[in-house]
Amino acid sequence: MDYSANLFMRYEEKTAFRKPKKKSIPTVLITGCLGAGKTTLVNHLLESKGDLRLAVAVNDFSEKNFDTEMLRKSGKATKMIDLSKGCICCSLSDGFKDAVWELLEESDRDLADVDYLVIESSGVTDPLLVASTLDERFGKMSRIRLDQVVCVVDAEWLGIAWGQGRAKANKLLMSQIRSADVVLLNKTDLCPHATLGLAKQAVNEVAPGVHIIACCQGKVGLSTILEVEIVGAGEGTVSHDPSEEVMYAVKGASERLRGKKNLMENCLSNGATHGSFTSCLFAPKKPISFPAFQEHIRRTLPQGTRRIKGEISFAELPKARFIFQLSGNNRVDLMEEMGNEMLHPSTSLAYILDHDVSAIDLNKQMLRPVDSGEIQHLVGVMKDLLKKDPWFEVLEFPDTATAARDGLAFFRLIGIEGKAGKIYEFERLYGIDFNAMNMEYVALLNGCGDTHVFLPFQAKGVSSAGIPKTLQGLAWTPRISHEDLDRCLQRMREVAAVVCKRHLGHIRRCNCGF
Repeated sequence: MDYSANLFMRYEEKTAFRKPKKKSIPTVLITGCLGAGKTTLVNHLLESKGDLRLAVAVNDFSEKNFDTEMLRKSGKATKMIDLSKGCICCSLSDGFKDAVWELLEESDRDLADVDYLVIESSGVTDPLLVASTLDERFGKMSRIRLDQVVCVVDAEWLGIAWGQGRAKANKLLMSQIRSADVVLLNKTDLCPHATLGLAKQAVNEVAPGVHIIACCQGKVGLSTILEVEIVGAGEGTVSHDPSEEVMYAVKGASERLRGKKNLMENCLSNGATHGSFTSCLFAPKKPISFPAFQEHIRRTLPQGTRRIKGEISFAELPKARFIFQLSGNNRVDLMEEMGNEMLHPSTSLAYILDHDVSAIDLNKQMLRPVDSGEIQHLVGVMKDLLKKDPWFEVLEFPDTATAARDGLAFFRLIGIEGKAGKIYEFERLYGIDFNAMNMEYVALLNGCGDTHVFLPFQAKGVSSAGIPKTLQGLAWTPRISHEDLDRCLQRMREVAAVVCKRHLGHIRRCNCGF
């Protein structure tokens, strides 16, 4: 009897008509506490992605997903997935799986549609639970190739908390650091060197051997976050043409890919944690008075406020709308949303807190009337002090609404003795960009954590040479005592010295005083 078997029988039929193997999608999970800079990092990835097609899934704990709206406006992402009103590690876990599965199905129909999936978790999310879901070997998530977990940390907050011995009490942050392959110590421009050292010490003790990168505004190399490499350029060639798009290729599975065994051991040994948070959306029907808003941020902020973000319009500047954020160490980030002059002004702020707070309470605080006479007096005092100070130039805009002229002190940093007469010369001879200098100045002032809110603004003005131009400046309502005002001005000068050294430090002074 012949017991031989033809191993190649119907081989061509089996291979020719076999269904193609469904591809896996390389994925990176970005985690970190509230306000650490996760969305800033994702935005940087989108700006520097070259020809890569990135899909971005953003989880926001609050009712309205402002991060998704901001990233969608950039138009850089191939696909945006909005996961709001909950947390993907618990209440939205099923919706998260369904959204990723839908992305995989779409990718199957067009294999070139997505090269990489970037997942930004909420600041209240425990990444151990999410990463475990992404690492499943069976079911919907088995085709996800989790390359890395990246934890973004506010370097100054962690350094201070570690030095004071209270960092380990934040179990959520400890879990986020412990589960990471890469830890980005972000916002180093706001962090003293000694505090940065304490932050590094904390990360090394909590997660020994983890890759630590210090950065500012999430600006790191693309290959640090994604498993990609540059292709297309000849060996040793460098292009300095900013318009030339960089070509990237996704790497295959490599030794850098995270180990599933280590992840599961970490989850079992340390357990998963989840903070207890609540959210509230404040959306009044009319613009807010800037003095009342500043008073709210300085004195009547609900106890236990962890994060505020959203858009806001002020009664004093009805044609403008601003993006507002408050994060760790009471840092404020406020910038004008450009290109929206024709939009109806609106305010919509999402609060994330340790306990419940009602929108009614927020309405009472921010919509109560202010004493216009007192405000006008304080603004006059502020302008007089600024006019005597060689660091600053007071700006007057006759076409500005009366409420703005009376309720806000408009000024800008110049850092030149002799006032405006020399500004045009410095712009012409040395190429000094005073608008860029003031943008940096207002960002640093608001980032100091003093809870003073300085309003950045742009307005049409005239240069010292009589040339019409757009002026970048600041506006402020000093609702504080004269003693506090002196201390605040001193702080303004200290920050101004840092900014002016960076922008004007290369200019040598002549013996004649110029």
